[in-house]
Amino acid sequence: MKRVGKTLARIGLIVLIALIIAGLGYFYLRAKKAQDATATMPTRREIIVQRGDLTRAVSSTGTIAAARDLELAFDVGGKVKSINAQATKMIEQGAILAQLDDTRQKLAYLGAKRDLEMARFDAAPSVVKEKELELELAEADLKATSLIAPFAGVVAEIRVQKEEWVNSGAAVMRLLDTSCLFLEVGVDEVDIRYIEVGQEATITLDAYPELILPGTVVEVGIVPQQQGQIVIFPVKIELDEHDSRVKVGMSAEAEIVVEKAEHALVIPFEAVMQARGRSTVVRVTDAGLESVEVVTGLSDGFSIEIKQGLNEGDRILASNHDLYHSLQGDNLSPQHNQSIRIQPSMGGGLRR
Repeated sequence: MKRVGKTLARIGLIVLIALIIAGLGYFYLRAKKAQDATATMPTRREIIVQRGDLTRAVSSTGTIAAARDLELAFDVGGKVKSINAQATKMIEQGAILAQLDDTRQKLAYLGAKRDLEMARFDAAPSVVKEKELELELAEADLKATSLIAPFAGVVAEIRVQKEEWVNSGAAVMRLLDTSCLFLEVGVDEVDIRYIEVGQEATITLDAYPELILPGTVVEVGIVPQQQGQIVIFPVKIELDEHDSRVKVGMSAEAEIVVEKAEHALVIPFEAVMQARGRSTVVRVTDAGLESVEVVTGLSDGFSIEIKQGLNEGDRILASNHDLYHSLQGDNLSPQHNQSIRIQPSMGGGLRR
């Protein structure tokens, strides 16, 4: 009996030691997890509420276009006698860019002029009228042997050589009016409702990322273009400043400002959280933290306007992590904590 008693006592002692070791291990692991969690939690970040300007914009890409871009052609066919223009050079309106051999046209003009003079002596009025029209046509053909610049601009291309034969209507030169440049972009049908003539835009070029130019929307198209499954509308933006580096055909991106809030109270977007249909911010006071209901306004996805609930100079927590845990300190239930989420103030496919 004594041996049995000793054996049971030893077993009990071993079980007790095992339970103590297991308990110590459990509390150690729990403390270690809590320590690791604390180490990975971001430190509390406070910011001071300040005023600033906030904009929301629609982004789109396109190409630079000239005010006028025209392919020039002779109205009559013939052999090129002279070329009086050079590519990339400026020319004035009315300048003769090129000429065809006009021998045949001169001969036809002189013949038509002689026939009209003879008809005026003894021909019927209808015949005289016919000869007058023939003279007008002959004169027009003679003038058409000279290619005249319809406006001042830059000769972008010359596609013909001296002594070369050309057909009537075949493009021989390209003339650009660069007195004013535009960026032509396509805006998705989801965003076109926000675009209006007169809106400001910021333009950046792929070739010169450091170059930022202001622009103004001058035309919003009403006929859409289909690009696969996407419907886009053409929008034309005038460049408000001229820069010699900008050339027709360059790729560029425009940020069209569709909404603006100036001198508004602005805080980081992540500082605002939606809970039970309310927008809340945690304000830092001398007494501690307090949850404040706010009325939000414009947001660009990074910052958000505060219309009511905060004052300039207030201190707030700047991240949702801090908001989440501060609200936990206000004895919110776990179920309520799980439902907390960030909600953008406005959707609609706007690029920010």
